[in-house]
Amino acid sequence: MPVVRVSWFDGKTAEEKAVVAKEITESIVKNTGTDASYIYVIFEDLKASDWAGAGKLFG
Repeated sequence: MPVVRVSWFDGKTAEEKAVVAKEITESIVKNTGTDASYIYVIFEDLKASDWAGAGKLFG
């Protein structure tokens, strides 16, 4: 049961998330043969101010 967590800055539309979820699922099916009904994609929308890189906040 693959579970893929996508953490990214908030602001993506439902349509954008649907496309990403579909493509992630298709890739796992193609590369592992896992039945798509057992693949889960979880989106975690974060504010830029809640994310830092190289010691600096993005927001």
